[in-house]
Amino acid sequence: MYNVALMSLYLFYLRRLIPTSLTLSNMRVTDNLRYYLHEARLPEMHQGPTVTGKTESLTDSLGVRPRRYRRLEAVHSIDMELLGDMIFDWTEVYIPSTPLGVHDEDERTGERFTVSCRPCFSIPSLPLGRASDIERVSSWIDNFPLESTLRTMHLLYPESRSFRFSVCNECSVQPSFRKFSWSETSMTDGGKSKRINDTLSLFSFTPWTLSEEELQGFIRPQRLPQQRGAQACVSELKCYPFREQEWLWSKVWDSCFSCDCRWFVVTTYRYWVFGVFSPDWGDVFVSPLYTYDSCDPTILELLLFWVVSAMGYEGGWIPPETRAGSKLPIQC
Repeated sequence: MYNVALMSLYLFYLRRLIPTSLTLSNMRVTDNLRYYLHEARLPEMHQGPTVTGKTESLTDSLGVRPRRYRRLEAVHSIDMELLGDMIFDWTEVYIPSTPLGVHDEDERTGERFTVSCRPCFSIPSLPLGRASDIERVSSWIDNFPLESTLRTMHLLYPESRSFRFSVCNECSVQPSFRKFSWSETSMTDGGKSKRINDTLSLFSFTPWTLSEEELQGFIRPQRLPQQRGAQACVSELKCYPFREQEWLWSKVWDSCFSCDCRWFVVTTYRYWVFGVFSPDWGDVFVSPLYTYDSCDPTILELLLFWVVSAMGYEGGWIPPETRAGSKLPIQC
C-alpha cells in the first residue's frame, strides 16, 4: 500500500513536469532537457576480474617533484549546500523544460545522449566492458558523462560547437591516468587537427589507484607548506617528501598551469571533484566529493555547470578573486 502511494505521488509530479502531449513511451531527452539532467544517474561501472589492487606507486608514476615555480598555497572548500542551490537555480533559468523540436542524436555528428533515465526517456543502451585498466575507465567517462554533456552544450550553446572533449596525447604514455580537455580543435596546414584554447581539464584515474580516502584528503581545506619549502630552496633538485595529497595537487596544478586552464575535474568515475584555481594560481576552490550516482545535483548537472562556468557564459560561477572571498557570485 505504501509503495502504491509513493508511485502515485511520483506520477503526479511527473505529469506536472512532462508536457501533456507527450507520454512515457515517446519521450525524447530534448522534450524536457531540464528533467533529464536532474534525474539521469551514471550507470554503475563494474570492475574487471583481473584488477586486485594497486600495483604501483601513483606518486612515482606521475613523476612530480616539489618545484619552486609552483604558486599554489591553499585549498578552499566550496559549500555543498550553496553549490547545490546555485546549480538548481541555474537549471531553472537556463535549461529548457519544453520541447526543443530536435532529435536526441545529431544526425550529422552522431552526438547523442548516452546516460539512461528510465522509465521517462527512451535512450539506446550502450554496453561497455568491465573496467580493468585506465583505458577502460576513461572509456566509461568519455562515453557516458562526457558524451551527454557534449550533446547538451552544443544544443544549448551553438557557438560552442567548435569545442569538444578530447584526450590529451601527452598523457597516453602514462599508465596511471588520462587527461581530457574541453577545447577547440583547428586544422593545421598539414591537415592534422590541433587542440587550442583549453578551457577545462578532466583528470581520470582508476578507482583502485586513487581511493575515496585519498580524494577526501585531496579536497580537505589545507595549506601547502611543501610548496613554500620548495620555493625557498636554492636548488630545485633537492628532494622533499610529499605530504598527504601534495603530489596530486602538484600534478593538477602543473598540467592546468602549462595550458593556462584554471577549471578542472578529477574523477575515478565512481567519485568526482570539481575545482578552479584563482587568477593568480595561488589558491584553489574545490567542491565536495560526489559519487557517480549523485542526485540534486547529478553528475551531469555538475559537469555541465562547470563547463558553462569555464566558458564564461551567463549564469555560470565566478570564483572569488582572493581567498578572502566567501560568496559564490554569478556570471553576468
